[in-house]
Amino acid sequence: MSQNEDKLEFDFERISILFTNTTTGYVGIAAASCSMAFLIAIMATPEYAIAWLLAMFLSYVPRILLSISFKRKLATGEIDKNNIGAWENHFFNFSIVPFVCFALAVIIPYGPNILTSLLFYAIAMMALVAGGILTYSTSLPAIMLFLHVAMLPLIGRILFVEGILANALLVILIISYVMLIRLIPRQNRVLLENIALKIENRSQSLTDPLTRLANRRRLYLFMEDLAPVSERQKDPFTIVLLDVDHFKKYNDTYGHSAGDELLIKLARILTDCSRDQDLVVRYGGEEFLLVLPSTKLEAAKVVCNRISEAVKQQTDVTISGGLAMQSEGTPFEELIEQADAKLYEAKESGRDAILA
Repeated sequence: MSQNEDKLEFDFERISILFTNTTTGYVGIAAASCSMAFLIAIMATPEYAIAWLLAMFLSYVPRILLSISFKRKLATGEIDKNNIGAWENHFFNFSIVPFVCFALAVIIPYGPNILTSLLFYAIAMMALVAGGILTYSTSLPAIMLFLHVAMLPLIGRILFVEGILANALLVILIISYVMLIRLIPRQNRVLLENIALKIENRSQSLTDPLTRLANRRRLYLFMEDLAPVSERQKDPFTIVLLDVDHFKKYNDTYGHSAGDELLIKLARILTDCSRDQDLVVRYGGEEFLLVLPSTKLEAAKVVCNRISEAVKQQTDVTISGGLAMQSEGTPFEELIEQADAKLYEAKESGRDAILA
């Protein structure tokens, strides 16, 4: 897997976690908003409380709709590792107004209750910051946006409140703010390292150790996602089963190390001749299997011809293969059998052929 592919997979995992955590976090945001509105009603006026709570509700509607859209499109396959990056930008932009609306509570005229109100607000905000660090933990821009918008208006407002208690609260908040600025990037870095380790471990369990291609386990996981989408959208896919001609003879002549080097070279050829959305699998021994989404037989033949020519130009062997296209209701195992039958036919007809 290339560095670019690694990053795409890493971002897919990271941003998926961000949206999943945020969906759970809406409960906490709703509870905090209701509590803050109750405080505003007591310390200021019910009218301010209603206006602020309404502003909060309206500001969160676009982001809630964004979360719903993300979940739906992720389920249908419209969001994948190639386009998920834009959703982090959407999330950041859709979070600015809700964060600012919550911070507006500090400028409400509380009258003689200002210090008590800001103290309660500070407690509520610190609790939200703690929850926000967990909720937005996989997106450093979102965490830092939340921290700045949450704490800077509060610190600025307390500057204009006189008294020893106000000064003490100001010092505590400034120290907390500075500590969080230093600690959040470290916590974020540790979390991202854990995500990278998780992906690496998963990749090792889904990858053939010699060729670094997908293995059978990865194949069946891939098909669990592809088959329902293909069936639902009436968008057929084609599989190609390939086998190296006279591979045993090659091994006997040049040795097993040379045979391994040949398989590695073939894996690279198959990857180079395939698209990003295709899956290339080491199916077993010298057999390879390709899954070509959104591809009918004629287009698959073009791919196979390109692969066959590349193998002849870059190695001393030829390959034979069989193709099978998914039709409505065809089980995947049956497709494998169809492709295997065509492969056998290609072998019997003299090899160096890929038949459909």
